[in-house]
Amino acid sequence: MPATAPPNLFRQAAPFALVGAAHLVLLWLATTALARSPTPVIPPSVVGQLVSQAPVTEPQPLPMQPEPPRPKPVVKPRPTPVPPLPKAPPSERAVTAPPAEPEPPVNNAPVPAEPLQPVPAAAPAPTPSPKAEPEPVAPPRSDASHLNNPAPVYPAQSRRLREEGRVLFDVYILPDGSVGEIRLKRSSGYARLDEAALEAVRRWRYVPAKRGDEPIPYWYVQPIDFEYSS
Repeated sequence: MPATAPPNLFRQAAPFALVGAAHLVLLWLATTALARSPTPVIPPSVVGQLVSQAPVTEPQPLPMQPEPPRPKPVVKPRPTPVPPLPKAPPSERAVTAPPAEPEPPVNNAPVPAEPLQPVPAAAPAPTPSPKAEPEPVAPPRSDASHLNNPAPVYPAQSRRLREEGRVLFDVYILPDGSVGEIRLKRSSGYARLDEAALEAVRRWRYVPAKRGDEPIPYWYVQPIDFEYSS
């Protein structure tokens, strides 16, 4: 089997073959051009023609345009006077105004002045009556001899312990002298003494408070003293 040239060798030799063929073509063209006879060259001829000069005419001015006519004033025709309408006959329903009454004659006589009435003197203001001063209130009493109010019982245990002090009660005394309500105002410091004083005052009777000669209810502060004595 015969050996074949590698494809790379053909690719490298192809450009050289093209260049050599181009040179051969150029050489052939040059030899054929020299063998031909030269062609005579005829120079171009210049033909002149006289052109007659046209006369120069000056431009003529344009004709003046006439001024437009002024508009004529429009005269409006005067309106034709309309004849007055004939008066219609009076209607039965037409209301006629009553004739004007004549004005009474004006009396220019001076009017006599009325006599001035005497102004009555203002009545003197009533003198305020002096306010009656409230009558003094006499406070109630519990030490009247006829009341026979027993003294509070001194508790035996408080006596042994030598407990002593003062109890204050707010006592509401009714107009008949009986006790209506009792409130502890200040304690003696010992509950036994406070309780003994409360039991005693509940049974007491009082001379009621009075405003003038009238008995009235009254809140009264009642003290009770407990003093130890050997």
